[in-house]
Amino acid sequence: MSPPARLCSCCLGETNVTLIRTTADRVCETAPESLVEQMLEQMLYRTGRRAAPAEQASWKRSLPVLAADLVDAGLGDVEMLVEYHLPLTSQRADVVLAGTHPKTGEASYVVVELKQWSAAYTFEGDPEIVEVPGLPGGPRLHPVIQVRGYCDYLLDFARVMADRPDALAGIAYLHNAADPALVKDLLAVPVSTTGRLFTAASRGPCSTSCGPDFPLFQGAKRQIS
Repeated sequence: MSPPARLCSCCLGETNVTLIRTTADRVCETAPESLVEQMLEQMLYRTGRRAAPAEQASWKRSLPVLAADLVDAGLGDVEMLVEYHLPLTSQRADVVLAGTHPKTGEASYVVVELKQWSAAYTFEGDPEIVEVPGLPGGPRLHPVIQVRGYCDYLLDFARVMADRPDALAGIAYLHNAADPALVKDLLAVPVSTTGRLFTAASRGPCSTSCGPDFPLFQGAKRQIS
């Protein structure tokens, strides 16, 4: 798929920075196994490497959940830029959603960090570092801090964002966290437009709890064209 005209000069719209570019509707219509195969093919072609089994499992379990939430919210044709490579870094955002701002009609983006965690706790009193039971690798960065960092980088890098910082938002979505008590420690980190936390208990990131000024989720009904 070629980049939309309004994004052709912006890193957010270039197809070479994302493994696949699709919509929530298409993800919901695709078998999870087929989605993973598409992504494996693109990763091998673009990077020369094959994703580890854990990464493949994450795609299979998380992407359909996010896509279903978008469809349920009437946002099925919002674009999903999956495994978005932050330019000039080795980092990738799980998904960047691209749509139109419900108030201005301008291009808007939401960076989404997907986590399969059902529980997480503050590590040694530091609210920005968390420990996840059963997850190898030790303590890790709070997902809200992580996605906020992605947004800050894009705001500095992307030309389309220079005069429109309100066009970008970020969320961390713990779609398996159904018990609020098991992730309450994560609420210690202040929220902002570029860093908000959603769980299965909060009905997903497409609920009206995002607030009236949150880009994209408050009524964007079509993909950018």
